[in-house]
Amino acid sequence: MCKLFSKYEKEIEQYCISQGLSFEKAKRLPQCWGKNDIWLQYHDSQKGKEGLRNETPAPIVLKIFIDNGRVAFEQTEHTRKYLS
Repeated sequence: MCKLFSKYEKEIEQYCISQGLSFEKAKRLPQCWGKNDIWLQYHDSQKGKEGLRNETPAPIVLKIFIDNGRVAFEQTEHTRKYLS
C-alpha cells in the first residue's frame, strides 16, 4: 500500500462509506500513485497472468487527488462495478 493511501486512509474510508462503496475492497485493489494522487485499479488475477506482456487492461476504479492536504475523489465508470 502506498504511503499516501496510508496517510489519508481515514478520509478514503469516510468517502467510501458516504458513497456506499466498500472500503475493504478499495484497500485490496492495486494502486498506481504519483506525488499527489492515487489511482485504484481493478486486476483480474485469473486473466492475463503475463501482465503488460499480453496487454491485460486494469481499469481505473477510483481516482484520489491530494491538494494542500485536502482529499478529492473522482469516480469512473468502473467504480460501482468493483467497489459496491
